[in-house]
Amino acid sequence: MPQPPLGSPEILLSIADLERAAADGVLSHSDVERLTSWATTQRPEQSRLQPATEYRKGFNLVTVLYYFGAMLMISACAWFLGDKWDVLQAKGICAVTVCYMLIAFAAGIIIRRHGYVVAGGLLITVGVSLTPLLVYSIERMSGFWPAGDPGDYKEFYPLIHGSWIVMELATILAAAVALKFVRFGFLTAPMAFCFWFLSMDLAAFILKQNSLDSNAGKWISVAVGLFIMLLGFALERTLHTKENRIGDYAFWCYMFGLMAFWGALTSMDSGSEARRFLYLLVNVGLVALAIWLNRTVFLVFGGMGIYIYLGHLAWTVFKDSFFFPFVLALFGLILILGTVFGQHFWRRRLKRLAMT
Repeated sequence: MPQPPLGSPEILLSIADLERAAADGVLSHSDVERLTSWATTQRPEQSRLQPATEYRKGFNLVTVLYYFGAMLMISACAWFLGDKWDVLQAKGICAVTVCYMLIAFAAGIIIRRHGYVVAGGLLITVGVSLTPLLVYSIERMSGFWPAGDPGDYKEFYPLIHGSWIVMELATILAAAVALKFVRFGFLTAPMAFCFWFLSMDLAAFILKQNSLDSNAGKWISVAVGLFIMLLGFALERTLHTKENRIGDYAFWCYMFGLMAFWGALTSMDSGSEARRFLYLLVNVGLVALAIWLNRTVFLVFGGMGIYIYLGHLAWTVFKDSFFFPFVLALFGLILILGTVFGQHFWRRRLKRLAMT
């Protein structure tokens, strides 16, 4: 057996790493079991398999407690702390926020180095999520507002206003910097969330109106939503590689991007049946993207859009037609049976090709 070159670095693999390799198709599950059994029979100094420090990822009690704890921290720091202006004032809020961020970042980095990757990543995400409150307190102290005083911090979530864009851009930048040094998929959540808010507040800033009543504002939201989805696709292709398969870097971008894109598109006044049919085609395209990208979120939004169009046909276009419900049901039946027969035909064709 060839020996590794002198001075080559050792690679320490945990059992959890081997299980992920099996899930990604690098090894078979039986190989993992045999390798694990072999490693346990070796002398400790000869074994390169280390017990997993953190419980495996997935939907389990550990993960639920992790994320619930992170949401409690974000709520306590960003929402309830942001409501204490009468007591702490802007300088006090700024100081407390900086302390919270430093504690979250330091604790996250330290426990990640000790093998608790998910817990550490969540703490770093909590620190990033405090960026809007920090920027708001600085703006409140300086009196700088891009589009006038937006009011209390608690209005950041329900109110569309052009002055929120600095807070959103700063949070996006903070998440991007953190993601550069810490590969953790949930870090894209605050980034995508602020991009979604930016899609509305940017329109308010450009059009000088704090609403999305105009089609121009909705088109800006559509464009930003499309950009968020493209960003998610780029992150998935660049960060989710064969060497790094930990974390989903695209889900949050896809979800919030679709909320901006699909939500603005759906709220527009189509004005004609041709535009409504184009809306249908867009939603059919989302369903096709769901199949291509293997992403359920596209199927959900595309399906809702198709259902909305069918509702328009039923309640507006063909409301006086007696046969429309029967035709629509027949079309659905044909679609299901056609798919079944198509699969049957395709299997027979593959079998014939295999025999030749």
